[in-house]
Amino acid sequence: AIILILRHRRPRCAHNNGQRAWGAMLSLEMDQSEMSTYSELQSNLSRATQELQLTTSKLQQRSRDGQMSAITFKALSEVPDDTRVHTQMGKAFITRPLDEVRSGLQKKEEECRREATTLASKKTTLEGRVKQIEQEMQEFIQAHLKPSESGGTA
Repeated sequence: AIILILRHRRPRCAHNNGQRAWGAMLSLEMDQSEMSTYSELQSNLSRATQELQLTTSKLQQRSRDGQMSAITFKALSEVPDDTRVHTQMGKAFITRPLDEVRSGLQKKEEECRREATTLASKKTTLEGRVKQIEQEMQEFIQAHLKPSESGGTA
């Protein structure tokens, strides 16, 4: 039997200036196959959390891109149609027709909105997956807690 000692962290709280504090240590008793199951749960949680963070970051970026396109389109809608418009291509600027720039901005805004909707549903799915893995991990830990000599666990 393998005995694994874990120190869990308490949630952030006001009396610790928003910092997490270390809680009590937990002793888990498990055999080799249960240890591999625990390691797999940890790696699944790590992967799901990373994927959730990446998806959240992409969602925020797409929302910003869409807002920027909408703001730019609104600013260009007040400009006369015969105005010369320059768009950046690498380090150079190219003169383009105003209506072509406006249609490009509209397309980009619609594309960003579609991608943001897709990413939002993916984020919701990932949040559920992270919560499920955390619950499975908590159940696993509860099932393998070693009886404490002090009479209780914290």
